[in-house]
Amino acid sequence: MSGVAGGRQPRRKRGEIALTVGLLVVGAMASALAPEQQSQIEALVRSTVLLPIIELHRASAERSEMGRRIVALQTERERLVEDVARFRALANQAVELRDQVSLQGPALGSVRPAEVYPGRPRVGDPNVFVLQGKDLADLEFPVGVFTGSGLVGVARAAHGGGARGEFWSHPDFRVSVVTADGRVSGIARAARPRRGQAILVLEGAPFQGTIEPGTPLLTTGIAGVYPAGIPVGTVGELAEAEAGWMKSYYVEPAVRPEKIGVVLVWDRPTVDSLLRVRADTAAGSTSGEGLDP
Repeated sequence: MSGVAGGRQPRRKRGEIALTVGLLVVGAMASALAPEQQSQIEALVRSTVLLPIIELHRASAERSEMGRRIVALQTERERLVEDVARFRALANQAVELRDQVSLQGPALGSVRPAEVYPGRPRVGDPNVFVLQGKDLADLEFPVGVFTGSGLVGVARAAHGGGARGEFWSHPDFRVSVVTADGRVSGIARAARPRRGQAILVLEGAPFQGTIEPGTPLLTTGIAGVYPAGIPVGTVGELAEAEAGWMKSYYVEPAVRPEKIGVVLVWDRPTVDSLLRVRADTAAGSTSGEGLDP
């Protein structure tokens, strides 16, 4: 038996050597071919011998991407649950106070879920997105797009059954913001300092005051494109002080476009509903006049 095993090993070694020499010869012959012929041979090998390996690699990459998306959705869900728990008590208190003074609650509108189109076709512009969702085409554009973490951008127009819009990183993006304590307001726009990664810049801050790094910025709701109170980012270092009357600050965005999957599109209240709330509020105030304190 030992003689048989000893005879197999030399034959196996000779076979391996022959295979290696054959591959070297084929490689040398292929390198001598014209680039067009090399390309044809490569395409043939990829479509035959390497096809199972390529498909396995593709399936593995898709599973990895799906796993990352699941983790991101779970994280987003946990943040939304925290936000709901944090603000539910405040909302209940606000309702009780409005009931006590006979005020109509504000018309806040609603939101519609959507998804950034898989692969994000950007129409040649990395700052443009396409949304897939139900009944987005009948929205009144432009309208804000955000997640539980913060502002994503703005939907500009209908796109098939979905919508087309711009991330906050778009050069034309502007949003009115205010610090969480309500003391400083301004306009946030996209910027690329020193041609680096896109960030935001807060413009119009008063020269006399100072905004501490880490201060949250929220949307003001002015102009009705974005709902009020959506996180935009946190203030960083001073960017510029202009002519002694205003300051600019770099702002770290609350969300990054490359990490966005599922979003919320604001379905803002109609003008009629806002006018109705104002009329009801005025009527309640009038009916309360003359009552003893």
